Amino acid sequence: MLLSHGRYLRNAEEMSRRAPFVDAATSIDRTSADNTFISYYTWGAAIGFGLDLTLRDRTDGAVTLDRYMQALWQRHGKPGGRAPGYVDRPYTMDDLKNTLASVSGDARFADDFFERFIQGRDVVNYERLLARAGFVLRLASPGRAFAGQLRLQDARGRPRVAAAVPFGSPAYQAGLERDDVILAVAGLDVATAGDFNRAIGGRRPGDQVPVVFERRGQRVTGMLRLAESPQIEIVPAENLGQTLTEEQRRFREAWLNSPE
Repeated sequence: MLLSHGRYLRNAEEMSRRAPFVDAATSIDRTSADNTFISYYTWGAAIGFGLDLTLRDRTDGAVTLDRYMQALWQRHGKPGGRAPGYVDRPYTMDDLKNTLASVSGDARFADDFFERFIQGRDVVNYERLLARAGFVLRLASPGRAFAGQLRLQDARGRPRVAAAVPFGSPAYQAGLERDDVILAVAGLDVATAGDFNRAIGGRRPGDQVPVVFERRGQRVTGMLRLAESPQIEIVPAENLGQTLTEEQRRFREAWLNSPE
């Protein structure tokens, strides 16, 4: 979610309105959904993760996401309404916000969280929140060259770009598009997706390498300006030789062993 370009086009609330077009829907037309859409399931999970840690951080563990969800269940989700299978009080966005204000005891916080992270396009500061629990958010492969999250499919002895090229990636800047057939990278003949990945893997971020590809029968040359891999990972601080403070240990145990 953090690395998807779609986050800059729509917020989480707007993404959820794409449900008719992505949940069990089919289309005969190609789309650029890889660049414009983030699953609201994935994004929602990330928001919930961030909200839980934020509530725990603000209240030293006294208020959690569990408490918030329980309050919503009591007000809007409990069965037993007038019609089987329906609830008497379906919630609105304002209901969600007001319940968060009530549970957290801070209406300004609730307004800000919804404005920035649900109805806006910001993301929670996971790095700082995870640090309180003794986890480090870091680059998974620092120093590794990256051309873009390309989906390559071997076909007829050459790798073909099988999906939309990620916006803003080195491959996108080099002019690559879906259905292009890659012929050579850095002067090396490319016969498979593995050949392409190995050619890139032997380089460094900042390197500029020519890429030759075929588009609708025309031979095209572009320049890949390789970036550093943006993939991230979460690592326990002690695995990196750091010593957990008592506060970090307490916060982590309360979070991961929550009885609610």
